[in-house]
Amino acid sequence: MFICRIGLSLFLALFLALIAIPGTAEDVAAPVLKLMAPEGEVEYSLDGTAWRDAPRIKYLFDGYMVRTGKNSTARLVNQESGTIQTLAADSKIEILDRGVVVHNGALSKPREEDTSIWQSIMNKFALAQKYTTVRRAPGGCDPKVLTADTLVVSPDHPDLVWRNACPEYRYRLLIQRIIPSTEEETKLAPVVTIEIPPHATSEMIRYSVADLAPAIYQYRVEVLDKDGVIFSPREASEVTVMDARMANEIVETLAGVEGDIILQTDILTQRNMLVAAMDLLRGYFEEFPKENDLRPLLAEAYARLRLESLRQAESRLYHALMAE
Repeated sequence: MFICRIGLSLFLALFLALIAIPGTAEDVAAPVLKLMAPEGEVEYSLDGTAWRDAPRIKYLFDGYMVRTGKNSTARLVNQESGTIQTLAADSKIEILDRGVVVHNGALSKPREEDTSIWQSIMNKFALAQKYTTVRRAPGGCDPKVLTADTLVVSPDHPDLVWRNACPEYRYRLLIQRIIPSTEEETKLAPVVTIEIPPHATSEMIRYSVADLAPAIYQYRVEVLDKDGVIFSPREASEVTVMDARMANEIVETLAGVEGDIILQTDILTQRNMLVAAMDLLRGYFEEFPKENDLRPLLAEAYARLRLESLRQAESRLYHALMAE
C-alpha cells in the first residue's frame, strides 16, 4: 500500500509537470517608477542596448535605463512613497527594484508629490499575475464557448466578442432587452436572433451591437455545426449599451490621462468596458511589441473576456520574451 501511494504521488507530480509550462505568474513584476514630462532628448531602454524616445508617460520596470541629452530633463515619480525626482541633462540612470543607480549626470533628491494611485497600480499587476500561467490546451475543436458575465459597450466600442471555437462552426446570438420592473422577476423583451456564419481564420468572433438602443440586455451565444446546436450556455451574460452622454464622459476621462496606458486600461476595466480595454492594449502592443512588462494586462483582458486561446498565446509570448 505504501508503494502504491508513492506511485500515485509520483504520477500526480509528473502529470502536473506535463500540463504546466515553465514560467509562472510569480515572474510578473510591477513598475518601479513612472517617467513623466520629458523635455528635449529623453530616451529609455529595456536592456541598455536599443534606445527609444520616451513618450509623455512611461512606466519603468526593473532593468530599464533612461538617459537625457543636452538641455533635456524628465521627472520620475514614485507614487508608492509619494515622491518625485528630476533627472538632469546629460544623465544616465538604471532602474532597479531596490532603487535608481545613477551612472552619470544627476538625479535630484526626492521631494513630496501629491499622489494616490500607485497602490491601485500595484494591485492591478498583482492581480494580472495569475493570468500568465500557461497550461497545455486541449487539442481539436471545443464547442464550449463562454462570454464575459458583464460587459459595457459604447458607440465607439460596440462589439461583443467570444472565442472562435472551430473554423467550421457557426454561431447564434440571442439578445433580449431587460425591461425595467419593480417586481422581483426579470422581465424580458422578445428574443432577437442573429445568425453568424463561420469565421475560418478569425482569432475571435466580433459582433457589433451599435444598432441597439441604450439599455441593459441579456444575451447568449449558441454554437452550431452542420447538424444544429451543439452548445448552448446555461446562463446568459449581460451587456449595457451606453448612451451618448455617458460615452462622452468616458472619452473626457480617458483624455485626462492620455498617454498613460495603465490608467486608461484601469478606467475601462473598472467600468466593465472590457472589449475597449482589450483593444486599447492590443493597439499598444502593435506599436510597442517588445514592451513585455505590460503584457500580463492583456492576458488578464483576454481572461475576463473568456478568450482562453488568446490568453494562452499571450502568456506563452510573455514567457518567451522574458527568457530572451
